[in-house]
Amino acid sequence: MSSDESIYDADADHKRKRRKGNDGLRTSSNQSFSLKPLVDLLDDVETPFEEAMDRLLPEYLHDRAVQQEKESEKDSAGQLLRPLTRSEIMSFLDATVTSNSCSVAQALALRKLKVGQERRRAGWTENNISTSTPPTLSELQPASAPLAEHSTIIEALESTKTTPFENSFLARLHGVARGAAIPGLVSVDWETATPWMNLMNDIRDHYTFAHPERDCPSSTVSPITYSPLEPWHLDQVHDLLGRAFWSGIDVSDSLEYSPERCTIIAAYNRLVVGVAIISSPRETYITYLAVRAGWENAQIATTMLYHLITLNPHQDITLHVSANNSAMLLYNRFGFKAEEFVAGFYEAYLDPQSRASKNAFRLRLRQH
Repeated sequence: MSSDESIYDADADHKRKRRKGNDGLRTSSNQSFSLKPLVDLLDDVETPFEEAMDRLLPEYLHDRAVQQEKESEKDSAGQLLRPLTRSEIMSFLDATVTSNSCSVAQALALRKLKVGQERRRAGWTENNISTSTPPTLSELQPASAPLAEHSTIIEALESTKTTPFENSFLARLHGVARGAAIPGLVSVDWETATPWMNLMNDIRDHYTFAHPERDCPSSTVSPITYSPLEPWHLDQVHDLLGRAFWSGIDVSDSLEYSPERCTIIAAYNRLVVGVAIISSPRETYITYLAVRAGWENAQIATTMLYHLITLNPHQDITLHVSANNSAMLLYNRFGFKAEEFVAGFYEAYLDPQSRASKNAFRLRLRQH
């Protein structure tokens, strides 16, 4: 065989291999998207990589376009939408990582894309999800037979017509003393009826008139008690002072400075309705005096201030009060006199939108 013939045969064989690769590509495009024709063609060392890619890439792009067209859908506005390619998904995820913030819709889309990416990495597809029960799982055991009904329990439940007041929702509104003794009790007030107590009575009366066929809700009459500050008071005291003055008030340290002389807590059962605090037995400066909303105009503040003065005799008592605070009249009735006007005293504490004056009077009660 001459050299010319060998070159001719080599060229013919090379063309047959190319045709074989092209035929394989067309077959794969008709059935499924596969890179096997490209791999087979690249095995031919005589074929340059660029030449092989130039020949096969247009057909791959055509197959991808056909596949995307099959998977495309139209949205409500008639716009044609197609699934994202893997390169587009990776670009979107990389761009989102570098972004500092994203909307809720973007976060949901990002989450779905990440889940899909992880499923592809793990080899999970929708076809992998089977609704059949795996052989390793056992069937649920049938439910056990219901317990036999005890006639005594059923009769006891049916005989219950009303809930005891101690366990009722009304008791939770009022607060229940649970019969426990109050340590350091200063005084007990059985006569005062506050607006809040009158409102509760009106609600019970209205319920009774509206539902005469039902049993009336029972309630126990309780007094307003005055006692020193205790640890269980703190949560309610902080909430009350935060609503009356400003948030963030903490009077926990009052438990360390003779609370039996420097603190008075007004309570209705377990509900704190008033608080009055002096800084210490030596300084006798009234830091806070407040009454819960709905319990005003019932002499609770007057009673607390009276007990504070009585527990600290022969000592001058001082305080600051806002210039437009009606409590000024209360302090005047007890003999407090204005000694100084302080401009902007409450400016660092009160909210800028507060109607309370940020100026204050310094009052003093002389007892020696």
